[in-house]
Amino acid sequence: MMTKRHKRKPELTPAQIDDLVARLTHLHKDLVPLLCELKPQSEHYNAVVDINDSLASAIRKISGDEPIWMQPRISR
Repeated sequence: MMTKRHKRKPELTPAQIDDLVARLTHLHKDLVPLLCELKPQSEHYNAVVDINDSLASAIRKISGDEPIWMQPRISR
């Protein structure tokens, strides 16, 4: 007897999207201190910036929203 293959979905559920955005935001927060310790001209700094840019891009593509750390801050 053949076993059924798991049917893959084309998209994440809203709950999965929320969870992923939260995880990526947490990772961003972990990367920021590393950037503060590195010279902006260094390869490592640029690599961490590339990772951070990828996180932001993934959030935009998956959620359709701007990452929280990229949104304008409104002070009153």
